[in-house]
Amino acid sequence: MDTTIKIEPTSTAAAAPDATALYAHLAPPYRVDAACPDEARIECIKKGVVVEHAAYAAAMDYAHWLLSQPSGTPGRGMLLMGEPGAGKSTFGEELARDAAGQIVVISAEGARSMRELYGRVLQSLEGPVAKSTHTPDRELAVIRIFRALQVKALVVDEVQDLAKGTDRELQRVLAGIKYMTNTTRIPLICLGAPEATQTFRNDKHLAQRLRSFQLPVWTLDQSFADLVAVIQETLPLRKASALHNEAALKYLIEISQGSLRSIVARITCAAVRAIFSGEECLTLQALKDAEFAPPRQAIRGETHG
Repeated sequence: MDTTIKIEPTSTAAAAPDATALYAHLAPPYRVDAACPDEARIECIKKGVVVEHAAYAAAMDYAHWLLSQPSGTPGRGMLLMGEPGAGKSTFGEELARDAAGQIVVISAEGARSMRELYGRVLQSLEGPVAKSTHTPDRELAVIRIFRALQVKALVVDEVQDLAKGTDRELQRVLAGIKYMTNTTRIPLICLGAPEATQTFRNDKHLAQRLRSFQLPVWTLDQSFADLVAVIQETLPLRKASALHNEAALKYLIEISQGSLRSIVARITCAAVRAIFSGEECLTLQALKDAEFAPPRQAIRGETHG
């Protein structure tokens, strides 16, 4: 199976023999979670999951390959594209966690100048960013801080927004990004919508540096069935769920339009409701009922008992 879930089990204790037998419908690392109190199980579900399917894993492997290159290796980068909710921002956050804070992640949303981008970099590093500071001073501050902190990469999310300005603004921003990453000798990792390729239309050298990856819009096929099967094997419900059927899978695709964020949100909401109600499993009806948020008592950790 090409899909895995990255989430820490609630309990670090070894599963008791009875838990292993009772909750055989769950993946082994998560069986002990099903024996936890309802409040703990609800909190576990609310933490969310990172769904590492094949496309996501391939992009993450390449990002780590970039980071593993000798310090100072020039011309490294990648562009990860996907529709809203596909997992791009999650990708950047996970990469930053893996690098123990040595990766700078900023959003280009609404940015039209390097002055704005430098300001966001400095804010992310909790550095000085006075409104009166001019662009050259911000540039020098960023480069000095990058070198002092041994920053390993720059991640720019929502990179397609850079193309919403004029061609002249875009050209200046791309030149500034290229100068910043070339001077500090760090890879550039861009995250954006499918139209993000247009952002680099005026800078062929930068475009050639960025290897492209695409996160999927999910459709009703075997890959999606595998995805849902893996997700339900990690949720600490005490009964086997029944989502591995065409009706349930088709419903998830219809209400989510193939967005991974919406798919996971609907399933996790249904799982919290299932614990609160005592049903302890997911069904097509449970997914439909999860159009509405769980009762306030469930959100506060109070259960049906």
